[in-house]
Amino acid sequence: METVSVRLERVKDLDFIGRILRKKRSKVIRSLLFKGRQMEALELYREGKVSLGLGARFAGVSLSEFLDLLKTYCIPVNLELGDAKSAMEYAEKHL
Repeated sequence: METVSVRLERVKDLDFIGRILRKKRSKVIRSLLFKGRQMEALELYREGKVSLGLGARFAGVSLSEFLDLLKTYCIPVNLELGDAKSAMEYAEKHL
């Protein structure tokens, strides 16, 4: 694992969040970065800037987990009929 250093103006906010979550600063930062990464991926997907697969990769989750996130945040899946057919054919051949 690599160490990254950042300057923060409001370190007290991390301590506040840490007390609520009962986590140390490093775990709070990792958690916020992961959640932020997911939220950014969802936003990019909603805006049509990334595909389903790229959105999942950007979010750092599997495709099925990304689909669950889309459902959780009521973001419609942007699949065209041809894409869905291709996915079904691929699944039939390889699963």
